Amino acid sequence: MLDALQVYPEAQEVLETVRAAGVLPDGIEQPDLWFRNDIAQPLICLYQQMVWAVVKPLLPKPDILAGYSLGELIACGIAGNLSPAETVRLAAKRGKLMSDATANIPQTMVAILGLNRDAVAALCERFGAHIAIVNARDHFIIGLKEVSAEAFLQAAQQCGANKTVLLPVSVAAHTPLMDVAAEAFEKTLADIPFIFSGSPVLAGVSGGKVFNRDQAVAALTSQIHRTIDWQACLETAYSYGNRIFLELGPGHGLARMALEAFPGIEARSLSEFHDLKAAAKWIDAVSAREYPG
Repeated sequence: MLDALQVYPEAQEVLETVRAAGVLPDGIEQPDLWFRNDIAQPLICLYQQMVWAVVKPLLPKPDILAGYSLGELIACGIAGNLSPAETVRLAAKRGKLMSDATANIPQTMVAILGLNRDAVAALCERFGAHIAIVNARDHFIIGLKEVSAEAFLQAAQQCGANKTVLLPVSVAAHTPLMDVAAEAFEKTLADIPFIFSGSPVLAGVSGGKVFNRDQAVAALTSQIHRTIDWQACLETAYSYGNRIFLELGPGHGLARMALEAFPGIEARSLSEFHDLKAAAKWIDAVSAREYPG
């Protein structure tokens, strides 16, 4: 994942800074370990900060930053609230705490498309599951105990879900199954200084802007064990007049969701560009457009 960024001096500078701080967990450069939660979280965090270092000097200052799940913590780093090394350290700590919370309760997550929130909530109550993320009015991520997953998916299909997917994860993030992890992470954040001088970050659980340290700590803690409302985050960004969305990657799922939510906007992921710096030319081109609303 990081090898493709070797051609960018800006990305390598971030890597060396974080490596010199000694916050990279052992195994982060071993692909066979990348799916471990305690490795995946700091790895994704490092990757996104590296690609941002490449494109940041070429782009206008973002009006708003929003991060999906772990991305909310990374957004705080990109906004300058936290240093790159501190952000990676916190991502590693967050990943370990969440993994530890699964020690005695095997967990997983499933995606449900095509049902409304009331129907999904009823299924959750029936199976002891929880809505983890609201992606759209008919698109939900559910966290639950692994033992209940197959029955939950079957019941969702019987209720008329268009699509059900068992996700390859072992942590029921953004649900009460992470209460212990959230409590411990709040303590971790207790002595962390936050600097607020950059673009505002949206709180995942509400879609509201975060303006100070107390709000940042509350947002980053609550999103570990409370429902993330990604739909609200997109609606907030749109309501402030934003019509161009850039996803840092890897992948392009968030750009796709933005396009589905608001047809007529522009949204792409850096993963779509062979040269990361070409994203700046795209931003320049679409900025000249006129947008409805």
